[in-house]
Amino acid sequence: MERKTPEQVIALLGDPDIPEADVRPYFKLGAESGPFAPRLALNEETVALPAGAQAATRTALALNAANWWSRMRRRVAFNRRVGAGYDGPIIVSEGDSWFQYPILLDDVIDHLNEDFAILSLDAAGDTLRNMLDEAEYREALRDTGATIFLFSAGGNDLFGGGHLARHLRSYDPRTPDQKPEEYLLPSFGRLVAEAVGGYDRLLRDLTGNFPDVTALCHGYDRPIPRAGGRWLGDPMSERGIDNPKLQESIAGVMFDRFNDALSRLLKTYPNARFVDNRGKVASQWKDELHPTDTGFESVAANFRAVIEEVAGAARGPSRRPRGTRAAADTAGEVPAGRRGRSLHIGLNAVMGEFYDGWPGHLGAAEADARAMEALARGSGFEPKLLLTAEATRKAVMGEIRDAAKALRAGDIFLVTYSGHGMVGPDFNRDEPDRKDEAWCLHDQPLVDDELYMLWAEFREGVRVLVVSDSCHSGSAARVGPGITFVALPTAAPQARRMPLPVAQRVALRNAGFFQTVAQGTPWGDERTLTRELQVPLRCTLRLLAACQEQELAFEELTNGRFTQALLDVWDSGRFRGNYDAFFRRIGRALLDSGQTPRHEVFGQRDPVYDMQVPFSI
Repeated sequence: MERKTPEQVIALLGDPDIPEADVRPYFKLGAESGPFAPRLALNEETVALPAGAQAATRTALALNAANWWSRMRRRVAFNRRVGAGYDGPIIVSEGDSWFQYPILLDDVIDHLNEDFAILSLDAAGDTLRNMLDEAEYREALRDTGATIFLFSAGGNDLFGGGHLARHLRSYDPRTPDQKPEEYLLPSFGRLVAEAVGGYDRLLRDLTGNFPDVTALCHGYDRPIPRAGGRWLGDPMSERGIDNPKLQESIAGVMFDRFNDALSRLLKTYPNARFVDNRGKVASQWKDELHPTDTGFESVAANFRAVIEEVAGAARGPSRRPRGTRAAADTAGEVPAGRRGRSLHIGLNAVMGEFYDGWPGHLGAAEADARAMEALARGSGFEPKLLLTAEATRKAVMGEIRDAAKALRAGDIFLVTYSGHGMVGPDFNRDEPDRKDEAWCLHDQPLVDDELYMLWAEFREGVRVLVVSDSCHSGSAARVGPGITFVALPTAAPQARRMPLPVAQRVALRNAGFFQTVAQGTPWGDERTLTRELQVPLRCTLRLLAACQEQELAFEELTNGRFTQALLDVWDSGRFRGNYDAFFRRIGRALLDSGQTPRHEVFGQRDPVYDMQVPFSI
């Protein structure tokens, strides 16, 4: 083969009538390639590389032009197909190197372009964050009237810049039977959570701005590490993990976690489909992370089947702009098909009969409940407000049970409580400190054991968020240790707790009540058992509590200190971080307040919930 100059190679690539495969011999994979980020280099065996002072500049210009022309050829092909009377579904794609592996491989979109008109925005090496921040897909979907959006992202984000070893435990010869999943550090779980959280952001945007568009997403196939492989094999060997079968099993767990989390998320959006490509590539791998042409063809066939199913018989969609409203930040909108219910409880007093004449006066608990109801309503929830005399055991338990029956996977239930907390006798001996904590409702308390049983009624996939502004609220959701900040106790104007002498009289006067509550739980046989083993939660429960179990929560003139801090950080919905960031900001606001807030998550793992903006439906 006669060697060509860089300029001649680019001229060939710029001719859309010359197959890209004919240009392939002039390129090779560059040394600067990253995971899911292949970089081209000119092949010195087929290209006469320039010499002299202008050599580097000419080569760089040629490579930049090659990447540009590789994408532009797809745009030309799209326009030609549509202009020739194409009557199939109009598709927009945005993705990483599985959707655009420049020149050297026939990727997924290359294969799908044989059958469909696809406006490709794909770019090898693009990160999920970059795709979301630039949001090129918005203009493309509006201009083309596309009904299907193909999306491939997360690979670059998951590999943390190509430093997989940072997220692996070292091999220990003393424990050779360690399970593959045990080699992954918690930090890898956070990478998965961030990536899937990005998909949630994308799908919220699509649902709000393009409700007629169906998104097809995938989580890659399980790769096979190789000896000397830069992205999997070498990082694992760096940690002493040299057994090929173990390496392959660990890689399988990693990609299964991403696929499973993504699949769960997509099930909560009516216009999203998960394309499961696990097992499609089989042994057809070009490198550790990319299939061969044949492997990509198998993946494309899987996409093709879903595209045809989604398009159905309605081929030839209108190409008129859809008339959608201008794209906006839709993080606070309610995705179609999802539901948010909320219950807001605020008690400025209690009924004296059960509480031995103690009135439990407070000044700001009802104000807290009203403020949280307004927050919930503004976030798209269907709120219910129970104030003082309305907040009875029957009413509160009934609202929670109704929500448990009504809500499905993807829905969320928000409960906020502002009032007194009390410490009562632990008749079933399930507490390390031999005390049960409770919310002081108007007629009778609601004990933490009962709350746990109520949370256990919610279905799998439901998110429950409990915001408790009362004394001893750190156990309001009934689980173990949480994430805390150290605070310096100081004097406060009023504490939201039942005084100890009153609590003692109430416990003695109502011993039968507390005994009945204890006997009504599966661990009521006076054995010290872990509730989660007896009655595992199917939902994902998040607790934001005003203080620790042993602490007091205080109120000021207008609101409880914790509620006021929460509202200040929320800033009328301007806060855009996730729950951890939200809690840290609240903790900083309360550092010298005399109370230490608490944040716990338990039940089923839900990385999307972790990464969502607080109060998102």
